[in-house]
Amino acid sequence: MATTPIASASPSAATPIHTFADILAAMERNPELRAAMRQHILEQEFQQLPAEMQELRQIVAELQQTLHEFIAATNARFDRIEANQAELRSDVAELKAGQDELRAGQAEHAARLERLEAGQDELRSDVAELKAGQDELRAGQRSMQGTLSRLDGRDYERKATRWSIRLAMRVLGAPAPQVIWSETNQDNTELSYLLNDAVNAGRITHNEASMIENADLVLSDGAGGYCLAEVSITLDDSDITRARRRADLLAQATGAPAQPFVIGTQILDTSRDLAAAQQVTVCIQAD
Repeated sequence: MATTPIASASPSAATPIHTFADILAAMERNPELRAAMRQHILEQEFQQLPAEMQELRQIVAELQQTLHEFIAATNARFDRIEANQAELRSDVAELKAGQDELRAGQAEHAARLERLEAGQDELRSDVAELKAGQDELRAGQRSMQGTLSRLDGRDYERKATRWSIRLAMRVLGAPAPQVIWSETNQDNTELSYLLNDAVNAGRITHNEASMIENADLVLSDGAGGYCLAEVSITLDDSDITRARRRADLLAQATGAPAQPFVIGTQILDTSRDLAAAQQVTVCIQAD
């Protein structure tokens, strides 16, 4: 490699330059050489450096502005988020308070419902008890009414028994009537003897004999015949039909005529027509 002596800045000495290290050593020894070298090498870069620095400053300023705007926007968003969080916390607290109030209301409603259900059960029990009492009262009333009716009926039957002889003589024309059977005096056994003979003779059955014995009154008319009566305060169709049926059975049992009649204080018009059709004598006796 060819070497070119580089003159030293000092006129008294010249140092030959063979390597890059010699160049560096020469610049260290000679400040003027170092300055000339720097100016020669860096002249173009130094010329561009101010513009580049200005551009860099502009970029940095823009970045700073952008960063400031971003930070401001972020802070604003954070503020809104915090405000929203505070509002949400308030709403959540209000919702929790509302839930607690609803739970309290539900508990109160449940308690009231339980009290109402208990009251309803108690009312049902009271109503059932009242119904049972009403049923018991109705049963007692029916029993009392039945007892009173039986007492009234028996009292009237006793009166009718006393009237029957006069009625038979006056209405039926019986010459010497005599009571041989009465519902109010079942100790008279004359009718029972007659019916037993009829059953034994096969003229009637035991059931038919019992039907005759269920009559309210049976009289012997004193002329070989009989009178059979049904007694009721208010006469109806059933009284007419029973009197006719039992009188016919009595005639069948004894082989003698038996006249049916009914005794009462009043009779329905339709029953009076039925009595006329079945030839049953109606005797209305005022109290």
